[in-house]
Formats: sequence, structure tokens, C-alpha cells
Amino acid sequence: MRLIHLKDIATLGNVAIGFGSAVLAIESLIAPDKAMSEYFLHQACYLIMAAYVFDFVDGIVARLTKMSNRFGAELDTIADHVTYAVCPAFIVFSFYHEISPLLAFCMGMIPLAFGCIRHARNGVYDISFRRFWLGTPRPVSAFYIVGVIGTQLQNFIPNYKFWVIPVFLWIGWNNLSFYPFLSHHGRKFNKALLFFMSVAVILLFSSGVATAVTGKPWLLDCLLFEMLVYTFLTPLCFDKDDMDGYKEYVAAKKAEIEEDMKPKL
Repeated sequence: MRLIHLKDIATLGNVAIGFGSAVLAIESLIAPDKAMSEYFLHQACYLIMAAYVFDFVDGIVARLTKMSNRFGAELDTIADHVTYAVCPAFIVFSFYHEISPLLAFCMGMIPLAFGCIRHARNGVYDISFRRFWLGTPRPVSAFYIVGVIGTQLQNFIPNYKFWVIPVFLWIGWNNLSFYPFLSHHGRKFNKALLFFMSVAVILLFSSGVATAVTGKPWLLDCLLFEMLVYTFLTPLCFDKDDMDGYKEYVAAKKAEIEEDMKPKL
């Protein structure tokens, strides 16, 4: 009996790179100077983005090899939880450690705790709506986190780390919302969405080149910008029937959760 297939190796690549990001976040704490510490932290952020490549590829490999199965789906879910909830917690901890280890611990718990709750909620109550993810998808939460941590905006905003504490709380809390995020599953992209996607790819590539040439984290600036666009502007491009039954579905799921939360005799 063969348990691990090519698609699962790609999934484990996702975990390996995510683990690498956590290791670099730890290395940033023991770096000999501030410049080296920032370098390690930025590299940790980039690895979260790199892990997504494997996360994306494993589905393609599964379809090409006709090896989609329940084991692979569960392994992918666990890998995503590690890469997009556990590993970013180390990055956030490292980001705040200079101010206070206690504050760093509390802030690191935000992506970890909310990620765990979302993982349990979606698994138990099967939170899914056709062509959408409900609540911030795990990769998007992680991208928001590394974007906020790596953006060059912090060079221009005094006390930046304190100002973005509510932002991290919003990122975490939105994991548990029912806000609809565009999904590629079962969707035919209309012209407006294809335009957004094309521009997003071009901007990411251009900012990646700019980062490689200048050494400045333009890629993380671009990532943060694109996550904001994805969250707040793509709803303008939804198809007319996308939201049919959405309010009823959300109301039914909230009622189901509320019923399950009642004390049992």
C-alpha cells in the first residue's frame, strides 16, 4: 500500500517551506545586529509566499495524476494550517519581540488562536458556499500578516508596531467572519475578474524584480496592496447570481452553530 504520492510530496513542500519561514523568524531574534534581524524577518515573509506555490501546485498535480483522494485533502488542510497559521505566529512574535516578549507572545497568539478556531469551525460545521470562501482564507490571512510586517510604510509611520495592533486583531477576527472571499473553485472568471488577475500577476512580478534589484521589500508592499484590493474591490466584479442564497445560508449556519453551543443536558 502506497500512502504518499507525488501530489502529497508537493503538499509536504508547502510545510517544509513554511517551517523554513518559522526558522528564519527565530534566527532574526538572535541576529547580531538590527539590519541582519530585519533581513531574516523579510526572508521569513518571502518564504510564506513561496510556500503558496507548492500549495497551488499540489492541486494541479493531483488532477494531472488523477490521484485526488480524501487523504490528500486532509493532508493539504493540515499543511495549510501549519504554514498559514502556526508559522506566521513565529513571524509576528519576532516582529514584536524587541518591544516586549510578553507583547510578542500575545501578538503571536492572534494568528495561531484564530487560525485554530477557524480550522475547527470549518471542519465541524462544513462552512462552504459555492464559489466563495467565507471568512478570510488562510493564505490571505498569512499574506496580510507578512505584508503588514514587511511593508515600507513602517519607515514613515511613527510607532508603527503599535498602530498596527488593531490591524492584526482585524485580520484574526475576520478569519471567523462570514464575509465572502472570491474562490476559484467551480468558477468561470468574467472579464473584470480576469483583468484584475492579470494586473495582479504583472504587479507581483514587477515588484519582485524591483525587490531583487534594490533589495527593498517592494514585493511585500505589493502583496499588502493586492490583499486589500482582493478583500474590498473584487466584490464589485461578482457575477449577478453569485450571492443568491448567501444570506439564507449564513443565517442557517449561524443558527446551527448557536444550537451546538448550547449546554447539553
